Amino acid sequence: MPVACVCCWPAVSRDAPPEEPVLTLAEEEPEEAVQPVVCQLRVEVKAPEVDKYRDIPLDHELQDVALAACEEYGVLPDILFAVMDVESGYQLDAQNGEGYGLMQIHSINLPWLQEQIGTTDLSDPAQNIKAGAYILGGYLERYSLTDSLMAYNLGEGGAKAQWAQGIHETAYTRKVLTCLAEGKEEV
Repeated sequence: MPVACVCCWPAVSRDAPPEEPVLTLAEEEPEEAVQPVVCQLRVEVKAPEVDKYRDIPLDHELQDVALAACEEYGVLPDILFAVMDVESGYQLDAQNGEGYGLMQIHSINLPWLQEQIGTTDLSDPAQNIKAGAYILGGYLERYSLTDSLMAYNLGEGGAKAQWAQGIHETAYTRKVLTCLAEGKEEV
């Protein structure tokens, strides 16, 4: 008995709703009357799209800036976003003394950042993110994660003074590492 699929066999009746496949057996016919029928089925399977944006209080445009800066300066996005969270809580206009913006870049850094990467305004969120990634990326090339975080927070000179005393962890580094461990920055 030949088996026919509903898309190809002309004398098939449907009892099921169209979304359910229906296969029926055709009535027996003499062997010579059965014509071979070819059915083709094309199935496309796409991987689900992963939203690259994080559920944080930072618009997608600035998240794109951060991701591009991470790629350019060799910083894992989770680390950059954890530092940003600890430094400013994603507050665009954050200011603490001479520290500005999302990454709390100290104004003393502006001249060399301008020379190195063209930063002209630390209060501009995009420039601030890029500057923070540049600074952090430079430390991560030379030091461990905790030492890099200390240098980011204390300045390299301040961190070196602490390292000379055997201190390689501070309340700041613990806060950033806790932020990472809790997965606050996961996509």
